[in-house]
Amino acid sequence: MASNSKINNRRVSSINNVDDIVFRGVSSILEKQSKGMWIGTMTELTKALNSLLRKRQRTMKQRTILPGSPSALRVVLNRVVNRLRNSGIGVRFVRTTDRVRTRLVRFTQ
Repeated sequence: MASNSKINNRRVSSINNVDDIVFRGVSSILEKQSKGMWIGTMTELTKALNSLLRKRQRTMKQRTILPGSPSALRVVLNRVVNRLRNSGIGVRFVRTTDRVRTRLVRFTQ
């Protein structure tokens, strides 16, 4: 039983770590935007977070792991959405009206 407890603690710790990285990353992306608004797909958000984290990793010498797929990033955003909204960041998930119906996320400050 003790080994399961250690594994669960590590898993919860890594989940909280990823949540914090995404929360801080989205906040930083919005601060850099001149309009205070960012809109894009989950893939575009992953690229923006990766470019932001690469700049930070050069100074911190620490490797961070983001979710590998757009749907996994959406799961992380669902866990972090209340923290974002409490800090004054509006989060809205929308779909385009064209035939493809692309899924987008919009952050506003």
